Amino acid sequence: MTELWLKYTDENGDFQRVLVERDKFVVGRHSENDLSIPSEKISREHLKIERLGDVFIAADCNSSNGSTLNGKDLNERATLKNGDSLNLGGGLKIEVELVSDKSNSKSASPVSFDGNLTKSENETPSFANISTASKSNSSADTGGIPMSFFYLAPLFGVGILLFLGVIAFIFSGNNKTKIAETDNEIIYSSDPDDTPTIKKETNLTTDKTPKPTIVKSGNSNLDSTPEPENTPTTAPKNLPETVKIEQNSASFLRRIAQNEPKAFLTSEQAQILNSKIKEFNGSAVLADNIKSAKTNAAQIQSLAAAKNLKPQFLAVAALAKLGSQRGNVLQTAQSMTEVLDKLSTQVGSELANDSLLVIAAFDQGAAGEFLKMRNMLQQLSNQFPESSRTIRTIWFLHQKGKISEAQFEFALRFLAIGTITQNPKDFNVNAEELKLN
Repeated sequence: MTELWLKYTDENGDFQRVLVERDKFVVGRHSENDLSIPSEKISREHLKIERLGDVFIAADCNSSNGSTLNGKDLNERATLKNGDSLNLGGGLKIEVELVSDKSNSKSASPVSFDGNLTKSENETPSFANISTASKSNSSADTGGIPMSFFYLAPLFGVGILLFLGVIAFIFSGNNKTKIAETDNEIIYSSDPDDTPTIKKETNLTTDKTPKPTIVKSGNSNLDSTPEPENTPTTAPKNLPETVKIEQNSASFLRRIAQNEPKAFLTSEQAQILNSKIKEFNGSAVLADNIKSAKTNAAQIQSLAAAKNLKPQFLAVAALAKLGSQRGNVLQTAQSMTEVLDKLSTQVGSELANDSLLVIAAFDQGAAGEFLKMRNMLQQLSNQFPESSRTIRTIWFLHQKGKISEAQFEFALRFLAIGTITQNPKDFNVNAEELKLN
């Protein structure tokens, strides 16, 4: 079995060594990738590695800045070899390491003893061709030492020395030789909801040089190994603005959907959202309103549960309605609950995009037009060849002029404030995070 390891230096200057464990392994900026790298030079899905038995094939995913293999443009699928060098858009340099256990897979054939040491004819070296004269001499001298003794004695001696060495190592009293453990390293995802992956590797060594971290690809749970002291538990703060928006918006979208654990914005959508987020950058009013929502979190959660609404959805809907005005978030949420409940029943709430449509249709619902958005979506599904999931988004409807600027602006404000609530200090808003579910 051949293993593929990707070795690189991360954005903090730390060396990483990642095992490619899946048959299709994707490297890119987005948090859903098997290896997520928060760099603007890297596309959301930048490079794909496919495993075919013991062969690994690399291909660029039509990335913006391209990829190179050993200094040459990776325009076509290419087989990776040990020692190859990949460069992803100038944002990540990866050294390829292929490890095969074939060299250790050959086991020795059984050794038979019949007074002389013999092995299978197919084995090398073979002692089966010991001279007839030697055999006859040893067998003739029945009172002498068998010839096999001279072959076995060195093996027994080596075994005894190894055994004594292990005993001395275990029971040595000076404790100068220790079991060195590699530091538990956390590999950050672009998605803040993604659980960080920790892998612990222990080696018997006195070498103080940091060992490469073995990282399990894909999403996984923390293993039972305790986290060492001084291990970072939060994502780096110096991430580019667009990366922060993508991370926090994905976290928010997943909290307002009834069932969409992989909701996210595209890069283009994140750019549109960025302009709206800037309107609330450093807002003291929004900070106060978020604090009001946190103070009344229990009541908001109870109110949402009574109408089968997500608490995060209801709280941020109230924050969006208040906008740049200070107010009582709980009272505002209470005034919106009935309309949001009826719209969610007609439009849906399964996906994050459904929730955005409900917000866009809020003024229609407040006017008693609870079916207007639903009927329009049904008509559009017959007019456009796109999938219903594509049509059922504020982005598509705004592009086609099917919702008003006011509807789109309210939905965008809702999304911007929701993104900020996940980590307000990322956006210079002096408040603690608001995560109600």
